[in-house]
Amino acid sequence: MEQNKFPVNLFSAAAVMITLSFAACNNNDTTTSATTTDTSKMVTADTAVKKPVIDSGMAAPSATDTSAMKIKAVGTAKPNPAKKGLKGKVSIAAPAPSAMKADAKPDASGVYTNVDHIPAFPGGNAGLQKFFDDNVQYPTDADNSGVEGTVMVDFTVDENGKIVSPQIQGDRAGYGLDEEALRVISKMPTWVPGKVGGKSVRARYTLPVKFSLQ
Repeated sequence: MEQNKFPVNLFSAAAVMITLSFAACNNNDTTTSATTTDTSKMVTADTAVKKPVIDSGMAAPSATDTSAMKIKAVGTAKPNPAKKGLKGKVSIAAPAPSAMKADAKPDASGVYTNVDHIPAFPGGNAGLQKFFDDNVQYPTDADNSGVEGTVMVDFTVDENGKIVSPQIQGDRAGYGLDEEALRVISKMPTWVPGKVGGKSVRARYTLPVKFSLQ
């Protein structure tokens, strides 16, 4: 009887081993399939992220587009199309000789704001106006745009009558008006210096330069 039981037990054990091996193979196939599916999904997601999004409503900027660089910085002056191309003229409104009063003390830089006798251009206001008439070149940008404006130029006339440190006072007019006013003032001849107590001193002077088209 013992000899008949051994083959049965051996067969049962072999059957169990085959069953376990089959199950293991099925599990491996399932794992491989799942892994393949997940990898496929990851690749698809990655591709979707890297795919460029094109907005058809917005054109791509051109490498040669310099329109943003062509914007012209201007000041307070405003274009007037009705005056484009007209003849340019400059008017000078110099203060009258008695417009200032004496100031006993200069500022920290040794310049007087008020004096007994203000600095004067050779030939007076008439000579000053003629100097501008002979030397001003109405800026092309301003002429082409119909721009007018008044430029306030501040400078010092030293004790020898020399023009020192001309600069724009207040807001800039723009369109080349400021630069032209400074250019003309910088080339002026020697002035008659201001005086305090009969003595020549350094005095500050503000000159309105009015540009107009007629």
